[in-house]
Amino acid sequence: MIKSSIIVCTFNRGYILGEAIQSILDQAYPHFELIIVDDGSTDDTTEVVNRFKDGRMHLLQHPKNVGVAAARNTGLAAAQGDLVSFLDSDDLWSPDKIALEVKFLTDHPEVDAVFTDLRIEGANPIPSVVRTCPVFSQFLASTSAFDGMAVPQRTMYLCMLQEMPIRIQATTIRREALRDGTQFKENWKSGEDWEFLLRFTRTHRLGFIDRPLVIRRLMPDSVLGQHLKTDAFLLTEMFIREKQALRGDREAWGAVRRAIAVHSSRLGYCYRDEGEYLDSVKAFLRGFCESGDFRLLAKVLGLPIPRRLRNHLKRFVKARSL
Repeated sequence: MIKSSIIVCTFNRGYILGEAIQSILDQAYPHFELIIVDDGSTDDTTEVVNRFKDGRMHLLQHPKNVGVAAARNTGLAAAQGDLVSFLDSDDLWSPDKIALEVKFLTDHPEVDAVFTDLRIEGANPIPSVVRTCPVFSQFLASTSAFDGMAVPQRTMYLCMLQEMPIRIQATTIRREALRDGTQFKENWKSGEDWEFLLRFTRTHRLGFIDRPLVIRRLMPDSVLGQHLKTDAFLLTEMFIREKQALRGDREAWGAVRRAIAVHSSRLGYCYRDEGEYLDSVKAFLRGFCESGDFRLLAKVLGLPIPRRLRNHLKRFVKARSL
């Protein structure tokens, strides 16, 4: 019998945590343990968890808040199941999620993990998160994946160099595939899931079930919303390091350069919006040097920078475009 370990990390989400827990307890597949990691909450999180009387639940508590990456690692260390899944404390699962994933992984022993589609609820609903990812959507257009398909490892890795069709709350991993000590990087306050999954796709194969089995709810206190600049900085650095390791692989190098352009642009605008114009210039210029995307130079010229620097940059752009 296949047992799943489900890890829910939470911090001061007592007002909504119970809904996430209930969506797990409502799963059609009953063979799981639910590990809730309270990352130093100061609200009524403990009381919310204790309202549920289910022997499959285990509450682990950090004495202080140390971040979602460390909380997920705490859950991974405690997991005893054959499979490992994650759910954010403000999201929900469809009742058949685990059952469909267990069936897929049973039918496809060649894959190390499986992920599903998500839908976003809120003021601007999105029925399919995966289809907001152009590269993976193009791959899907050439196949049929409703009941599940094994994605070529190379295809998935190239996608993850450019976009994020895989979301951690929609992913189930064979615990055996994590026995090499793979963990989340605890110094990452945001973007840690992309970094973790990019490393995983370098060497592991995933499957995909083309159904929105996760409901994502965008909350005002989301981690990403609190760390937009940090997220852009860390992802830019991650893709620059990835590029340096990909010399000789022209296809992957081209993909990662596009990612560098996107995230260095995000970083430059984050600095601009905070009035940190010199750091904004540096972010755009570094992004250009690493990606070769001339649009980043145009963004520099749109900043309120001294005329002497602006004229110098105009000459530089003209020289590079000849």
